[in-house]
Amino acid sequence: MKTGRMMCALVTAAGLQLLPATAEAQFDKGWKDWYGHFAAGWVDISGDAANVLQDGFNISGGATYKPEEWPIGIIFEGGYNGFDMTSEARDFFEASGGDGSIFSATAGAIWSPKLRGSVGFAVSAGVGGYYIDASLTEPGYVCGPVCPPYWGWWCYWGCTPGNVVTDSASSFEFGFNIGALVAYELDSGSSIYLEFKWHQVQTEFTTQYMPVTIGFRF
Repeated sequence: MKTGRMMCALVTAAGLQLLPATAEAQFDKGWKDWYGHFAAGWVDISGDAANVLQDGFNISGGATYKPEEWPIGIIFEGGYNGFDMTSEARDFFEASGGDGSIFSATAGAIWSPKLRGSVGFAVSAGVGGYYIDASLTEPGYVCGPVCPPYWGWWCYWGCTPGNVVTDSASSFEFGFNIGALVAYELDSGSSIYLEFKWHQVQTEFTTQYMPVTIGFRF
């Protein structure tokens, strides 16, 4: 009887000694200070810019720094948005084709409440720089190095049919953004998310766009 009680006490003591180590291991596995992410999807453009450019596509990615004790994290993100020019704009400029793009590099704050379960949400706000570029094109020949894949590494100088840029304009502007996302955590500790983010670029005319993207956080 005494032997049984002694064994029970030893097992309990060993369990209490292992408990902090186990908890620490789970903490280290479930929480990181840095997280990376990338996303892609559709982007809606609005304001005066919608008279020139159509809705397009978005590719974005970045990193988040948020130690567990911080209530709010810091998010860094870069994005590319590609648009085709509207038919009205092409007619106005008497061009057969045209496109536009917006590159962004932003930093901001992100807040997410601690929730039980696999589904969570977050809101963010940030500021940064936006590079806007637009081009008019006409059918023609594009000249440069031509490297046919079936000729190995040998290239030659030549001209191939393509779109020739006849005019272009670009500018670098300041802007800000706000966003919201819903995320589903995977067993691996990563998560997939759906995000809506609205951007306002400080141009002379109104430039607003909102990517709606599906992303992966790791």
